[in-house]
Amino acid sequence: MNRYILLIFLFFSTNSFAGVELVCKGRQPQSNNRPVYVNCSDRKEFVETLGAAWRTLRKNYIGGITEDLCWEAYNDAKDIHPSISFNNISDSFLMRCNMGLAYVK
Repeated sequence: MNRYILLIFLFFSTNSFAGVELVCKGRQPQSNNRPVYVNCSDRKEFVETLGAAWRTLRKNYIGGITEDLCWEAYNDAKDIHPSISFNNISDSFLMRCNMGLAYVK
């Protein structure tokens, strides 16, 4: 529960960054957006973070294809068999949500 509060706080806190970027822990951000680090080796945290990202896009009225891409990433992640690790495939999921999160203030 504390993780969600932290994630929500990071999404809505204000600073000089234009938006938000989800980044696997141990990796470097790919933009100047505010990084939110995700434990990509923890399936539950990874999927929950994608869901929180999609809900953030909805709450900020981002809409359009960027919101849809994040929704699809979230659903695809939920459907992946638990034996498959997100460590090597996380970038494609995060990228789909990061496109919309770049517009979150």
